[in-house]
Amino acid sequence: MSGPRLSKSTYLTGKQCHLRLWHDFHARDLATPADEALQLVFDTGHEVGELACRRYPGGHLVAHDHKHVPEALEETRRVIDAGAAQALFEAAFEHKHVLVRADVLERLRDGTWRLVEVKSTTKLKDVFVLDVAVQLWVLRGAGLDVREAGVLTLNRDYVYDGVQLDVDALFKLHPVFDEATALLKGIGGEAQKMQAMLTRSEAPAIAPGDHCFTPYNCPYYAHCTRDLAQPDHGITELPRLSGALHADLDEAGIDEIEDIPDSFPLNHLQRVVRSAVRQGRIQVHGNLRNALAAIKPPVRHLDFETFAPAIPRFAGTRPYDAIPFLFSVHTERDDQPPTHADYLHEGDDDPRPTLAKRLLDALGKEGTICVYSNYERRMLRELAAAVPQRAKALAAIEARLFDLLPVVRNCCYHPDFRGSFSIKSVLPALAPGLGYDDLAVADGNLAAALHQRALSNDNVVERQQTFAALRAYCQRDTLATLKLRKALAALARSAA
Repeated sequence: MSGPRLSKSTYLTGKQCHLRLWHDFHARDLATPADEALQLVFDTGHEVGELACRRYPGGHLVAHDHKHVPEALEETRRVIDAGAAQALFEAAFEHKHVLVRADVLERLRDGTWRLVEVKSTTKLKDVFVLDVAVQLWVLRGAGLDVREAGVLTLNRDYVYDGVQLDVDALFKLHPVFDEATALLKGIGGEAQKMQAMLTRSEAPAIAPGDHCFTPYNCPYYAHCTRDLAQPDHGITELPRLSGALHADLDEAGIDEIEDIPDSFPLNHLQRVVRSAVRQGRIQVHGNLRNALAAIKPPVRHLDFETFAPAIPRFAGTRPYDAIPFLFSVHTERDDQPPTHADYLHEGDDDPRPTLAKRLLDALGKEGTICVYSNYERRMLRELAAAVPQRAKALAAIEARLFDLLPVVRNCCYHPDFRGSFSIKSVLPALAPGLGYDDLAVADGNLAAALHQRALSNDNVVERQQTFAALRAYCQRDTLATLKLRKALAALARSAA
């Protein structure tokens, strides 16, 4: 078979989009670089993969990297022929110029094999089954008798006791042999098409679409859409537009919200959005004064930053439990300038006991606590469960929460929201001049990644610089809800 060698990952890339695959081979510099948050995802995958190997004592690691493929293939063959190892990790196989490295290859009692693909998620996905099918096709083509196959994920039901990880209970095996076998028929032909495509000097002509984000976000999307004329306010800005209605608008050739006929069946909020776009100004469509009436002074504003380790680190936690490591509180008192308090945990021990105490001190016992979304409420409940001696006090804090998100969603809409009610979309429209562009950290996922990096950084200056950037980001979040509350109050007065 001619053409470049494929791997299981490049095969999956090609199944998503031939253009993405072509770019990977011929124009990788056009990709948007991975940020710290995405790099943390990759690092997590490696960490989980290494831990999964502990389920198979006495297994043999084929350690040759991608620069030493012939050596990896030879070592795999030699270890299998020797018959001593009960499992192989990163075993290498090639069939018709498609190379795979199997996460785990387990020898069964009858001498046949079980293929295990390790994933750092908690749920089985269709793309994982295809991943296994590609490997199964190569392994069988290389002459290996594989009779079972599964996907090994983390088990969300596992609770760490704080003493020793139980690697058997930490993982959950999903058998997928039958499902993967059903996909084998088309893999060879598809691989051949990809290899033929990759020999061409011109990139395939494929327009951007929904496939750019399924099953993974394409790193070339910004490049592929750089010259596309974008609608001023496209129909994708309509909240919760069903696929059927989207298709009806596409069929009618309508891509701008303002062009949607009055007779078209939109729901109430979608009609508000259309009206705001047509008039080019904010629409107040609910009773803001009543919605804000429950807020009592002194008005506080709360935001948490969390990290969610795939492998639980603290007693009582499960895979991907969110662990708060930073909070910010702004407090408004009459006409005085707002005051600010925060806490950032700078150690690698469990931050929750100290954070809970500092949080109670910062929030006092009086006043409404404004948040944006239900996330802080969930964090308070989980914090109360983790620190039971402060559960009653934290429950009292939770009772004082006031969510500004439903107020915005139910009462007003500005064209500059562009269909999103995230605070980063709402804030610039309702409180101009306050954003995140001047910050070194402007995203919660990035904040979590940088905090974890800082904890392992031996450079004290760099670590403190990161901590300062994290504090500034969290402080901006609560300043944002403060400014937003004031903007909503002013809007309520003007609409009265």
